[in-house]
Amino acid sequence: MSIEEKIENHIRQFPVSLVNYLKSDYQEDLMVVIDDLLPHDVREGMETEARRLLSEEALRREVIIAQSGNTPRAYDSVGRNVIREQGEYIPAFFDSPSILNFFSRITGETLYRVPYAPEEFIINSQNKTGDTHGWHWDDYSYALVWVIDEPDVFSGARVEFIPRVPWKKTATREWIKDVLTENTIRSRHVSQGQCYLLRARDALHRISPLTSASRRTVIVFTYANDLDLNDPELTHDSMETIYPQDTQA
Repeated sequence: MSIEEKIENHIRQFPVSLVNYLKSDYQEDLMVVIDDLLPHDVREGMETEARRLLSEEALRREVIIAQSGNTPRAYDSVGRNVIREQGEYIPAFFDSPSILNFFSRITGETLYRVPYAPEEFIINSQNKTGDTHGWHWDDYSYALVWVIDEPDVFSGARVEFIPRVPWKKTATREWIKDVLTENTIRSRHVSQGQCYLLRARDALHRISPLTSASRRTVIVFTYANDLDLNDPELTHDSMETIYPQDTQA
């Protein structure tokens, strides 16, 4: 049985009540945590693959991103090209029609694989004290983040976000200050084996700094909607800064 057949059979068994619950949870703040999205063997295969690629192919990323108001990025990462060339489970997850259709049911709109290959999927690992993925918005509307290694609950590296906030690209740093001052920050600790779907184009978000000797490893998958596919002003400046090998920047 192929990976896609296993995923399709697994998702088909989800009761309607569960799907409706996830839809409702997502609509509340445009973020939903999902348990048991994959059959056990596929999940194990994807997690093992991510750890192997990190150990063999990771590059250190420590940059300040001007496009997001000079916020920091500090973590080890494997870019899309290596994963596509050497991976099996991670590309299969991204390419899965069953996964794409399921997320469309949750969000209430049609989702697409991103047309910009470097943003398809990446592996990130915060593993040093202070490692962070600073405040930002995504280029595309949806991020699905799969937690491979869970940090200690007291060690930071939490998902922090403010939903329903647009990105003001002409004055980003001042806008971030205003948004953080005037709004309540949602904070979530997502456990190993869980994933979360976030409308990341419309949410100011970050992964808070790691505060002790722990580790947070994730696979980030990116999806587009009709707004993204018809937006002539959509750019990839941040990706080109962080992943020059994959974007040929």
